[in-house]
Amino acid sequence: MAAPTQASPQFKRLVLLLWIVLAFFYFYVSYEYIQASNTDRTMDDYLQYVVRLAATEQRPAKEVRALILVKADELHIPLTGEAIKILGGRTALSVSFDYQADIEVPLLHRAFYRKTFHLEAKYESRPKTEE
Repeated sequence: MAAPTQASPQFKRLVLLLWIVLAFFYFYVSYEYIQASNTDRTMDDYLQYVVRLAATEQRPAKEVRALILVKADELHIPLTGEAIKILGGRTALSVSFDYQADIEVPLLHRAFYRKTFHLEAKYESRPKTEE
């Protein structure tokens, strides 16, 4: 019977280092993805709030667009005013937009994955009825 061959200590260290690098890469990319998803959730909550407020207070579309752009800038979301679609009047309002978030590779700062988010909010204020 032949004796089993043993891997050299240098090879074992190289394999361990490779696993550590892969684990670092995986956790970094996962963190970036989770952070982008949480930012999207925050922006969606804010969009729902702004649309409801704008419809009930009959705010103009220009003001709604400005509020959305300020929040997008605060959250570091790449959004332009032209990308925001505002439909309806002052009491029935619909706002939607798409944006992309880049998931970057650690140390290279290159986009590894590009996630597209679509946000939409609708609100129709009901007139008060007198009884």
